[in-house]
Amino acid sequence: MYRYLVICVGLAACVTAGGEFASPVTGITGTYSRQVVISDQPHYVLFGHVVSLMGADGRPVWALVISFRHNQMSWIRVNQAWQDGREMPFRRLDRRLGCTHGHCRNDALGFIALGPGMIERAARDGLDAHLLGPYGRIDIHAPAALFNGMAASLQQSQPP
Repeated sequence: MYRYLVICVGLAACVTAGGEFASPVTGITGTYSRQVVISDQPHYVLFGHVVSLMGADGRPVWALVISFRHNQMSWIRVNQAWQDGREMPFRRLDRRLGCTHGHCRNDALGFIALGPGMIERAARDGLDAHLLGPYGRIDIHAPAALFNGMAASLQQSQPP
């Protein structure tokens, strides 16, 4: 299912407003949130948006997708994401997946897969994490509002 997520990241990686998508070829349907700044550094800015996907197999996948815009002086490489002393399920993406249309200036960085408990917590408190790579640590904060729609649809889909 993660390979489907990589495909859909390319479909929705550089969005400023949320929306829905469906791929007849893969059978994947889903929604994506608006894109927000999750870290603002002197040489680059990280953006995040969340995706909620349903594959042809009926299994849902949720993720915080991270992209970046830089000043051509600094390159970012991240290998891990951590929250509260625990490693999070992070996967790197090819930076060229960050753009889906000609005027986009973001490069893909990676995504953090989210489980139902993580979504509920993020919808309440936001998501704070540390991204780690060979060049050090980057702190990120994705606001709670980014996860509210995802949490609401998750609650509606769960049996009483």
